[in-house]
Amino acid sequence: MSLSSTAAPNAASPSAPLPLADLHLPEAPSFSLSWQGYGLIFLIIACIALLVWAFMAYRKKRRLQRVALSELAKLKPEQTRDVAKLLKQAALSHFSRQQIAALHGLAWWNFIEQKLPTKKQANVHFATRSEMLEKALYGKVPLSETNQKRFYDDVRYWLIHALPAKQQKAEQGAKHD
Repeated sequence: MSLSSTAAPNAASPSAPLPLADLHLPEAPSFSLSWQGYGLIFLIIACIALLVWAFMAYRKKRRLQRVALSELAKLKPEQTRDVAKLLKQAALSHFSRQQIAALHGLAWWNFIEQKLPTKKQANVHFATRSEMLEKALYGKVPLSETNQKRFYDDVRYWLIHALPAKQQKAEQGAKHD
């Protein structure tokens, strides 16, 4: 059998056009947005910028605290004088010299404890150990190994929770006068 014998008798001749419809393509997509779309994009960008600004302000505010903690990490608990010196430097960098310069002994240790938030003050024991600390810092009686570790931990705790200094309303009023 040949191919021509299998074709239908009414088949169109090869020269006649096929009865196909025209192809209709969809319109090209539009990339323009409505004003709500532009508003949403602006809002998202503004929120991201606000978050970045807040993060940068937070980091700047905590910069001195990070420096003090990194310096403390370089020290060992046995270096009691250096740890106390770092504590004094950190306090001087956050509080006015007028507040700190005249303080020594028990008054200094009470000041340090009072600069912690009220709920955190019970976790450090500078004032109760003030006599022992004074003898270790200015005398010839070193702290025991346990007390060295406690002092080191208390200073670390103070650096974490007392810095950066929270401004009191009375201090703010005095600064503006």
